[in-house]
Amino acid sequence: MESITAFVACGAAFALSYYFGFDRAHTTLGAAVLGAVSGIGFAAAFFMMTVAVAIVLPGTFDGRTLGVYFVRLLVLAPLGAAAIGALAHRHAMARMRF
Repeated sequence: MESITAFVACGAAFALSYYFGFDRAHTTLGAAVLGAVSGIGFAAAFFMMTVAVAIVLPGTFDGRTLGVYFVRLLVLAPLGAAAIGALAHRHAMARMRF
C-alpha cells in the first residue's frame, strides 16, 4: 500500500514538473528549480496524507516502510522532477520556431 501511494506521488511530481518545464518556466534553471520544488511538495503531501490515513484507519500503513518510502521519495522525486523539468524545457525551446 505504501509503495502504491509513493508511486502515485512520484508520478504526480513528474507530471507537474513536465508541465512547468514545457509551458511555464522561462529558463532551464527555472524549470529545474520548479521541478525540484514540485518533487519536495509531493513528497511532503505523500507523508501528510499517509500519516492522516494511518491515524484515521489504524493498521492501514506500516510505520517503518512508510518512513523508508518517504526518505526515498524525498531524495529521488526532486532530482527526477528537476531533470524532467529541465529536459522538457529544452525540448520546448528546440521546437520553437522564430
